[in-house]
Amino acid sequence: MPYYKSIRSPIQSKQRPELFYCALIFVVAVFISFILLDLIYPFPESVISGDPWWKHNHRITIVTVINNVNDIDIAMVDTEKEVNNNNISTSIRNKKNYSEKYGYKFVIKGIEDWDREPSWANIPALLKTMNEYPNSDWLWWIDSNLFISNPSISLTSTILHDITLSPEYDNKEIIIGNDCFGINTASFLIHNSHWSRKFLKTVYNPRLFKDFKYEETVMQALIDFEDIEVGSRILFVPLRTLNSLPLNSSCGNDYRYKWHKGDFVVNLAGCEVQKDCENRFKEVMDCLK
Repeated sequence: MPYYKSIRSPIQSKQRPELFYCALIFVVAVFISFILLDLIYPFPESVISGDPWWKHNHRITIVTVINNVNDIDIAMVDTEKEVNNNNISTSIRNKKNYSEKYGYKFVIKGIEDWDREPSWANIPALLKTMNEYPNSDWLWWIDSNLFISNPSISLTSTILHDITLSPEYDNKEIIIGNDCFGINTASFLIHNSHWSRKFLKTVYNPRLFKDFKYEETVMQALIDFEDIEVGSRILFVPLRTLNSLPLNSSCGNDYRYKWHKGDFVVNLAGCEVQKDCENRFKEVMDCLK
């Protein structure tokens, strides 16, 4: 049986390197085009890290609001600097460190509508962040006066673990806790979905604003009176899962609400009124050592 040897013609031999260089030039041209498009038509960027659009694949985005929108520029550059006051700068640093530990996105927004109580600022902040980071599955809203007191707790391995694995939770869009007055919106998780956007826009409706002073009152009313479908979309968890209250809160010393060492988050709201912010901060910081 004859042995046939493949022989490449001189023309074919010359074409191989030419094709290689053409392919290489094409790949480089595509890469440069992506860079130029990002410079000319940039996608939304995080106010903290300024990551380009191709890095916007964080599954969880943490969102908070500070009163003075001008302080955001300071927070972007150096969280060690004073931001409005030491409490806020410590709060920002606390959340930023936590987000970096687990690879979450951290976004700071400012209050835009001063005709409403500051608590309403979470609604437009969440809606904007949902649009800016469409690849984020869940957003964690957390007030600026809440601190992560146990950073060893990961959202994905604890709170969201059952949500992602169990079919019975497939339709849950909001994870929130109740205190002695009803739902507490100082800290909650919300799914980045069409339903959630529609719900937030309903809550922010100016007609409802005329009748209700606070956004959590509107949410509670929608859950209780509007439609059973709203309540079915919300997963209620023990308050201390996401938001433990201080000892001298309006709910008193009820163990279901008050902060214990080892809890995930502590709520320091009202310490300015009680004039004991320094003591509360010290207690939290001691737990983080």
